[in-house]
Amino acid sequence: MSRILLAWELGTGFGHLGPFLGLAPRLIKRGHELHIAAREIAGAVKAVGSLPITVHQAPLCLNTYGGLPDPPLNYAEILMRYGYLEPAMLRGMMTAWSSLIRAVGADVVIADHAPTALLAARGLPVARAIIGGSFNVPPAVTPTPNMRPWVTVPPARLADSDRRVIGVINDVLYPDDHLDALYRIFDGAARFFSGAPELDPYGARPEEDYLGLQALSTGSAVPEWPSGEGPRVFAYLNPNYRHLDRALQALAACGARVLAYVFGGGTAPVRRYHGARLHFSPDPADMHRVTAECDLCVCHGNVGTTLRMLSGGRSVMVLPMHLEQFLLGRAVERAGAGRVVHPEEAEPDIAGALGAMLGDNACAGNARALAARYAGSSVGTMTERAVARIEALISQGAGPSP
Repeated sequence: MSRILLAWELGTGFGHLGPFLGLAPRLIKRGHELHIAAREIAGAVKAVGSLPITVHQAPLCLNTYGGLPDPPLNYAEILMRYGYLEPAMLRGMMTAWSSLIRAVGADVVIADHAPTALLAARGLPVARAIIGGSFNVPPAVTPTPNMRPWVTVPPARLADSDRRVIGVINDVLYPDDHLDALYRIFDGAARFFSGAPELDPYGARPEEDYLGLQALSTGSAVPEWPSGEGPRVFAYLNPNYRHLDRALQALAACGARVLAYVFGGGTAPVRRYHGARLHFSPDPADMHRVTAECDLCVCHGNVGTTLRMLSGGRSVMVLPMHLEQFLLGRAVERAGAGRVVHPEEAEPDIAGALGAMLGDNACAGNARALAARYAGSSVGTMTERAVARIEALISQGAGPSP
């Protein structure tokens, strides 16, 4: 029996647990002991449910830092916000991660947006892997690239940001383990990216690095669609989306039969917008059934919902709330399988974008073609392949530090 530790350090939302939990039942059946070090433990315990997985609090940077470039434009500028400009803080986090890895007795550390866990694991006899969104792993270029391509950035700014963060990392690492580039945080780690090469915001990487269009299914409520004729649109929305009213107005007026779920949104949206053509689900809907029954999905571009819909050949309209969602939406749009509304538009034309998608047969056809391209990569097949790779990592051991 081997011990496997999932490390979740950065980013919010329980989509960070989805890829690992998709593999968990098979890993447990194979006799492995699973642990999760979670950024958000209350939700992690709920997501784990009855699975025999031990949940720990992940070591985190709780400091806030003023005077940083805003918004962050590359990976280095994200890390700056989480202790990577303060050697004492980074040393403390790495020490805490090392202690946790040792206490668990982990044979492999699998990181979902957990760069500090990977740095800590470099000095320990454990194998390393990465799972989750490819956004979390910058490409092997220096400096790490501008993540907001619509913003003109002097190259010197990106290089300086990388240089500053690398300097702090090397202050903490042993001299013979220093980094010469920021992307080398991820050297020596096997990769299990959610999605497919076409959806990678940094461009396609080796095909074996991707888990395919599989996503952990959530929810159990039976979808109850409005009666009548017309296409079915499923909307999965966050109550904190700043254009929520605009989105619900567009959905109510689009002429389709709409079923919406507003996560934790209470009754206010229901009272305001419920009607003959727009129904609200009080609980998370069974996504297997929703995907099979809908014609189009409107969501914020969270990885799980987006991949679930694309795997079923359904086009997706993305209303992003943060950068990772926007970049995934752009990739979906490039693949011709959906549209994305720019998150920085003050008054986005959501109604116009939705109307265009409802009348776009080519978009729906492209989504079906994308699903067909990966139809042979079933959830079971990809799970078995991923589990086999993880077990191979364990059997090989940590190997030399990169």
